[in-house]
Amino acid sequence: MTRMTGSALLQDPIAFDAADARALPGLSGATVVLMTRDHRRWFVRKAARDPDGNARLRRQLAKQLAFATAQGGAVRAPEVYAEGEIDGRFYFDMQFVRGTDGISYLRRANYAEVVAVADRLCGYLGEIAARPAREPVAGTLVEALATKVLEVQRKTGAIHAESFALVLSALDRLRAQPPALAPTLCHGDLTLENLVIEEGGVFWLIDFLDAPFEHWWQDLAKLHQDLEGGWYLRSQAPIARCVLDYVSRRLITAATVLEPVYGQLHALMLACTFARILPYTRSPEERAFVQLRIDHFARNLTTKPRSP
Repeated sequence: MTRMTGSALLQDPIAFDAADARALPGLSGATVVLMTRDHRRWFVRKAARDPDGNARLRRQLAKQLAFATAQGGAVRAPEVYAEGEIDGRFYFDMQFVRGTDGISYLRRANYAEVVAVADRLCGYLGEIAARPAREPVAGTLVEALATKVLEVQRKTGAIHAESFALVLSALDRLRAQPPALAPTLCHGDLTLENLVIEEGGVFWLIDFLDAPFEHWWQDLAKLHQDLEGGWYLRSQAPIARCVLDYVSRRLITAATVLEPVYGQLHALMLACTFARILPYTRSPEERAFVQLRIDHFARNLTTKPRSP
C-alpha cells in the first residue's frame, strides 16, 4: 500500500470528500483508493480512470453485487455502500476488508489451514458452477479465448511464434467440437492476491473483473496462474511447493468431478490466461516471465492431464 496523503491523490476530484486517502494497487484498469472522511471509518472507492472506463467499471460493480447476493457461504464479497459520478467518471464505494491476502496466508499456514483454504476454494467452484452468468453471454469459451489471444498478439506481438501457433492450433481443433459450457458466475481475476482471509476464517473476494467468457473455468485457471505458474513471485516471496501442489490437486480434482473434460484443457486454459496479462506487464523482466509461462503451457498442450 502506498501512502499518498497530501499529494496528487487528494487533489484528484475522485477523492473530493476524503480527509485522508491511500492508493491501492491493482490491474483492473481503475483507480482504487482506501479513504476516510473522519479518520476513523475507512472504506474503498473504485473509480474509472476516465469516462471511457465507466461501462467496464459498471459491469464490475454488477458482478460484485451478484456475488454478494448469490454466494452460499464459501466466500463473501464486500458490501457496496454507494455509487455515483464525479467529472464524468463512475465510482462506487465498498467495505474495506481487513485480512491477509491468500499469498501471505498460504506462506505461513499450517496443515489444517492449508486444507481449509483448499476446502473453501473447492466449495466456491461448486457454488459458482451451479449459478448462471448475470446476463446472456454470446459465443463459446473457445471462441472467446481465440479472440483474446489474437487481440493480445496484435497489440503486443509478444507471444513467441511457436507458442502462438500451438495455442491457435489447439483452439482450432476445439472449434470443431467445443465443450458444451453454459456461462456461469465468474470472478474474472481470481488470483491469490484477490483472496483475503479475515481473522476467524472468513474468506473474501475482491477486485472483480470481466472475463473473455464468463465461466468458472476462468477462475480455476486464474488461481493456477499463481499456484502453477508462479505469477505472484514477481512481487512476493515463495510459498512452499508442497502447499501449492496440494491446493492445486484439490482444485483439479473438484473441477474434473464438475466437468471431466477440464483436465484435458488445463494447460490450454493456462496458456490463454497468461496471454491475457501480457499487455499489462510493466517491465522487460515481467514480460519475459509471462512469455516463459506461455511457452511452458503451450508445449504441454498435448500431454495427458495430471492424475488427481
